[in-house]
Amino acid sequence: MVSMIIASSAAYITLNPAPTEQFFAMWILGSNGLAADYYPNNNPNLTINESVNWTIGVNNHMSPLAYVVVRVKLLNSTTPGPDSSTGSPSPAATLIEFRRVLVDNETWSIPFVWEVSNVTTSGNYVKITTLVINGMPFSGNMARAESGLNYRLVFELWFFDPNTGQLSFSWTTQATMHVVWDQIWFNATYS
Repeated sequence: MVSMIIASSAAYITLNPAPTEQFFAMWILGSNGLAADYYPNNNPNLTINESVNWTIGVNNHMSPLAYVVVRVKLLNSTTPGPDSSTGSPSPAATLIEFRRVLVDNETWSIPFVWEVSNVTTSGNYVKITTLVINGMPFSGNMARAESGLNYRLVFELWFFDPNTGQLSFSWTTQATMHVVWDQIWFNATYS
């Protein structure tokens, strides 16, 4: 009798495997390829034209094929970031996007070399006016911060949702909403 129950259980597990959890993953690594050494001399107080070297990693464990987009945004401490509880992205403008199709369980490494190349000051505020990412300058109406403190680069993972025919920032599995985003804080010193 016991052997019959064990055999039946084994057959059931074999014929009815547990559903695989679907997810995306994203991470940011410092200059040495580890979750450390994010800034030159481990100092987040960056000066003009000081190069910072990161790697963004993305993994697709969502579907056999996924079109993913990493959107990069510059925020200060008062600009709302993404909201994981509502599945809403940050309202800040996107500086740059990285796009790629990933097969199931594929990992994508994105070089991300950047620097603050120009700022302006007004009273006690420092405003970043030009940010260079992977050799491309981005200028315009960017974030400003008191004394140049508490800027952050936000990385949002978006994907093409075949059900809506649009890019989506959130998805639901097993009645739970998910989003993937990351941020790293820095200061822009102008001296």
